[in-house]
Amino acid sequence: MRLYDEIFRRLESGADLFAGARYTVLPGRGGYFQGVRTIGEFSPSRLLLGFRRAVLEIEGSGFVIEKYCDGDLELSGNILSVRLSDGTKGEK
Repeated sequence: MRLYDEIFRRLESGADLFAGARYTVLPGRGGYFQGVRTIGEFSPSRLLLGFRRAVLEIEGSGFVIEKYCDGDLELSGNILSVRLSDGTKGEK
């Protein structure tokens, strides 16, 4: 995705800023996540995605994983929240 590359070139520490988690949310339609290493949990209302140094917790409704290949994940459904953590135990 050239858009991300362009944005991160403008930020000095872009790769560290988001701990490898790159994503785009399309309101009411889902989202696209780049750099996904693991899917920790999946249900129609909650998804945990593992990245290099972070975990994203995605909540909403009607989730369906449309595609997952080479670290790129396409999710359809209504995303209501996305939370970023460093992936350490005991944190959300």
